[in-house]
Amino acid sequence: MNEEKRPNFPDKYHLSRKESVYLLKKNIVELVYNAGKFEGLNTTLLQTEEIIKYNRANNVAVDDVLTVVNLKRGFELLLNDVQEPLIETSKRINRVIAAEIGDQYDNLMDQNISETEKALRFFLLITKNQIYGEDNQRTALLSANRIMIRNGTGLLSIPESLFEEFNKRLSMYYNSRQTIAELEISAFMYDYCIFGINYSQKI
Repeated sequence: MNEEKRPNFPDKYHLSRKESVYLLKKNIVELVYNAGKFEGLNTTLLQTEEIIKYNRANNVAVDDVLTVVNLKRGFELLLNDVQEPLIETSKRINRVIAAEIGDQYDNLMDQNISETEKALRFFLLITKNQIYGEDNQRTALLSANRIMIRNGTGLLSIPESLFEEFNKRLSMYYNSRQTIAELEISAFMYDYCIFGINYSQKI
């Protein structure tokens, strides 16, 4: 694809650290609930909220409770403003080594593109390479949100109502070697899966 015709994904939000932390804390239940759908989490939104508040919920399997608790801890990890390379945070989130994508990561982070686009493309890089095994997509989502939070550009979350469409587009991306497939799913996530705080709202 001609570089001049490549779509542009500018940052949608420019939040302060305080606003980013507020945004994550205010939406932690929905963030965990949506992220859990990557791995077939069976809780309802209300059950997810109960687990986050009390570490338990009625009629919920122990494995589902643990998934919610671990996702909550993962998102809370993003609130620690640790000055370390993103790839190191990503490794810590999943407790594995990501050496296979080191060069691709360095090339991506060095590009003159928005932080939002870096987050989207890093998410796709991790998911397509399947470097984190069964927790791959959740790790990718949390890692991408680390970029978003650090730079005040909002949060990335796949709404439940769009999950089927997202998975269809993600599958097309997995099975394609063409740049256009990456651009199409990036544009979808950019348009429908990023949210933040409008400056007309007060904290």
